[in-house]
Amino acid sequence: MQGWKAGVKANICVKGKAATCASRVLQGYAAPYSATVAQLLERQGADLVANLDMDEFGMGSYGIHSSSGDTVNPIDRRRVAGGSSSGCAAAVADGSVRVAIGTDTGGSVRLPASYCGIIGFKPTYGRFSRWGVISYASSLDTVGILSRSVDDCEKVYDVLNVRDPKDPTSLKLPNSSSVLSKSADSPLNGLSIGVPSHISPLLSQTVLERYSDALYHLESLGATIKPVSLDHMEHALGSYYTIACAEASSNLARYDGIRYGSQALSTTADENNTANAIEHARFLFGDVVQRRIMLGSFVLGSSAYSSYFAQSQKIRRLVQQSYNAVFKDSHPITPSASQQLVDFILTPASATTAPLKSTVEAGEIEDECNDDVLTVPISLAGLPAIVLPWNNVNSSAASQAAESFSGGATCKTDEDMPVGMQLVAQFGHDAKLFSVAKVMESRKFQSQ
Repeated sequence: MQGWKAGVKANICVKGKAATCASRVLQGYAAPYSATVAQLLERQGADLVANLDMDEFGMGSYGIHSSSGDTVNPIDRRRVAGGSSSGCAAAVADGSVRVAIGTDTGGSVRLPASYCGIIGFKPTYGRFSRWGVISYASSLDTVGILSRSVDDCEKVYDVLNVRDPKDPTSLKLPNSSSVLSKSADSPLNGLSIGVPSHISPLLSQTVLERYSDALYHLESLGATIKPVSLDHMEHALGSYYTIACAEASSNLARYDGIRYGSQALSTTADENNTANAIEHARFLFGDVVQRRIMLGSFVLGSSAYSSYFAQSQKIRRLVQQSYNAVFKDSHPITPSASQQLVDFILTPASATTAPLKSTVEAGEIEDECNDDVLTVPISLAGLPAIVLPWNNVNSSAASQAAESFSGGATCKTDEDMPVGMQLVAQFGHDAKLFSVAKVMESRKFQSQ
């Protein structure tokens, strides 16, 4: 990685550099140490570009909830870049950096990768160290990778795939090997890929057509396509946001204007001054963060805990068991009964292409949280996933995107925008994703 420019999201610490989480609460804060993942990249010679923009504290799906303004999509500047790793995705997409590391809690690497037409990788929970990463929801947060090629993504994966004794959630997991057939014409021969039966009604026409094309292409390379039933998915989104907000309300409690956060007001021992300092710090949070803190505090309260938070944790386990039931590989930590149906699951990363900012600002999108419906279940189960662009070959979207990287972004229709395909593997089987993703990626070169 010598000489590579590597972007770093604003919630990952790089010593001496700003790490603001795109929030006024941390304005002016410089990290006193580097996160483990940042240290590992620097040791390989990477030139780190720190504090890339994001949705404040990782809360958002469009890249529009930052104290420094919106992130634009380099392919079509009228559209959102996706969030919360919006700055990382945009920087990789327009060529400002070769790769970037962001965080993925419920889709924050995968969704912007889909919107911006690049590679986005989320590892198994515990695969990469979180030491030095500013927390949003500790049981869901993972460090992810964004790049313009699967090869680059895999190289960064190899660098970051180190157990870290400083992170109590860091796991030592075995590396899986390639699963490809030796046949040049049918490299996916013997592999089965699952298609969840519940997702087709969720997809826009454009995304559905690309999804069908991707499945057809994989089948033509020897893969067997199988429908799979994943239970409890209708409850996954509500469960995720309940758990994430609860953990956020705890993690963000430290920003009181005394120990952490803005200290604009005097904080003497006087009780009134202390209360004023805390109130001042709290109001520096953006609206989205404030809402999620309040929701999290509510579901952790004695009157709501058993009805909301405890139930959400039960749904989380059921979602994990639902994935265990269809994968051929067993879960290395919490194995459960399996029908051993498929090696991988393929879904789009988003139900739509990147929405127009004007549509979002006009309130025509009912709830941006709904854009996470295809990424959140994977996060609840802690599974690895890689997203890669599946462009409309007829409109030469790939070559159009290449033009936009040099600054020539123009207005595009939904049909011309990239759609990310999300390949999912069983817990701990991250490396298997790269071999299949390279086969899928080769299709865009064959079509040009």
